[in-house]
Amino acid sequence: MKNNKLIGSFYTPKIIADFLVDYLSKKMKDGKLSILEPSSGDGIFIHAIYNHKTLSPKIKKVVAVEREEIELKKVREITKSKSLKTIHSDFLDFQNDNKQKFDLVIGNPPYIKKNHLEESQIKICEDIHRNASLANQKIKNLWTAFLVRCIEFTAKDGILAFVLPSELLQVKFAAELRELILNEFERVEIFTFNELLFKDCKGQDTLLLIGERKSKNKGIFYCNITELSELKNGNFSLLQNLKLKESKWTHSHLSNDEIELLEKLKNKIKTIDYYCSSKAGIVTAANDFFIVNNETSEKYSLNGYTKEIIQKGVFVNGSVEITRNDFNKLIKDNKPTYLLDFTKGIHKEDKRSISQYFDIGLVDDIHTRYKTSIREKWYVVPNIGNPPQGFFFKRCNEYPKLIKNSARVLSTDSAYWITMRDGGKIEDLIFSFYNSLTLSFAELNGRYYGGGVLELTPNEFKELPIPTKAISKNKFDSYVLKFEGKQSIKDICKKNDEVIIKSIDKDIDKDTINKLFSIREKLYLRRIKTN
Repeated sequence: MKNNKLIGSFYTPKIIADFLVDYLSKKMKDGKLSILEPSSGDGIFIHAIYNHKTLSPKIKKVVAVEREEIELKKVREITKSKSLKTIHSDFLDFQNDNKQKFDLVIGNPPYIKKNHLEESQIKICEDIHRNASLANQKIKNLWTAFLVRCIEFTAKDGILAFVLPSELLQVKFAAELRELILNEFERVEIFTFNELLFKDCKGQDTLLLIGERKSKNKGIFYCNITELSELKNGNFSLLQNLKLKESKWTHSHLSNDEIELLEKLKNKIKTIDYYCSSKAGIVTAANDFFIVNNETSEKYSLNGYTKEIIQKGVFVNGSVEITRNDFNKLIKDNKPTYLLDFTKGIHKEDKRSISQYFDIGLVDDIHTRYKTSIREKWYVVPNIGNPPQGFFFKRCNEYPKLIKNSARVLSTDSAYWITMRDGGKIEDLIFSFYNSLTLSFAELNGRYYGGGVLELTPNEFKELPIPTKAISKNKFDSYVLKFEGKQSIKDICKKNDEVIIKSIDKDIDKDTINKLFSIREKLYLRRIKTN
C-alpha cells in the first residue's frame, strides 16, 4: 500500500475540482488555451476540464505531469483527445530548463516535508527558491517549490489556481511567498473553508489560491466557505481586503476596520519580550522513558535521581498557576512527574536496579535516536537548569496558557520558560496577558492544525503585543480562583478587557472594547472549525 504521507498524494475532492474549473472558465480568455497540471494524480482536474462544456472546446493542449505511472494510466483513460499530453515524470525533473508558458496552471501540489524528500529533490527545490531570488532558499516542504515554479509557468495574461495548505497564510517562512504572489498577480483570490477538505490528511487545513496576471478589478479578495455546498450553489461572495499587504494573511478573516484597530493599538504597546525572557523547556528526546511516575521511580530505585517536572500542558488545564498542592495531586494520581537526572553519576549500590531500567530503553532503541546518540552518555539528559518563574505552553485549544510556577518544577519543551526582566512581577504579566487584544494576536501570529490546535513558535510568542496592568498578590490570588471557576475564556476577557485595554488609553470606549472581544471570538471560531 502506498504511504500517502510520503508521496504527498491527498487527492482533491471532486466538488473542489469541478468548482475551480467552472469558476475559472468564466475568467479565461477566448481562443485556444494551454493548461498545465503539474501533479495530476488520478486526474480529477483533467476530468473536470474535459467534461466542462464551455472550457473543453477552447483547449489547445493540456499537459499532465505525474510521477506515479499507475495514476497516469487513469489520466490517459479520461479522454481520447490528442490535446492531452501525459508526462511520466517528477515535476522537479519536468520543470528543469522548461520554458513553456501556460494560460492556466491548475492543481494540488504534493505536501511533503523536507525529511521525506531525497537529497536530490531538496537541492532542486532550493535551486528553484534561489532562481526566484528568495532570500530564504531552504526548503521546508515540497509545495513551496511547486508554487514558485508554477508561477513562472503562468503566461503573462494567465491564471494560476492551486489547492494549498493554510501555512501560506500563517507561517513566517511563507512571508516571501505571499510577497511574491502579490508582486506577480494583479488580482489574488483566497478561499478558506470551515471544514477539512482532506479527511485523510489529519492536521492540515487547506485553501484555494487564484492568481490572475491581468485583471480589470485588481486587488486581494477573500471568501470563507462555511459548507462546500456554497461552492456548488454559487452562494458566496468575495470581499476585498485593502490592508492585507500590511500583515499576515490570516488577517484575511477580518475586515479592514478590524485590522486597522488591531494595528493601531498594537503600535501603542510593547511586546511580551520587553517584559520577560523566554526559552524552550527540556528536550529529553524520549519523554515516555526519561519522565516516570512515582511507581516506576520506586520500582527501579530512581528516587535519588529525579527532578520534578510537568510533562505536558494538559496536566495544568484550567488555571493560571500550578501550586505545590496541584503538583502533589499529579504525583498521587501516578502521572509521569519525575525527570531522570543522571548528570552527577550513579551510586554503586543503585547500579543494578537502574541498569534494569536502562535495559528497557535499550530494547526500545532509545539510545539510537539522534538526540540521544550524540550525547556523551545516552541516558544523561542535558541542560536541565533550574525551575523558571512561569510557563507558556506553546500549543493550546481554547486559549494559550501562561501560568505561574508556584510549585517550582521544571517542564519539557512543550512549554517556554518565562523569567521576568528588571524585577517585573510574573503575576502582572499573567493577569495582563488574558485580554482580547493579546489573545487576538495569538490567533493571528500562530499557526493552527487539525482539531483546532493553535501553536506559537518562540518568536511568535515573543512578538505578542501586551498592555500591562499591575495587580497585588491578594488580587492575583482572587484572580486565580475566578480563572479556575470560569465557564470559558470569554468570561475572563469580558472582565479583564475593561481594565486592561483601557490601560492603553483611558479614552478607549466601550464599543471599541466590544469590537476587540468580537474579533478574538471570530478568530477563535475560525480556528476550531477543523474540530
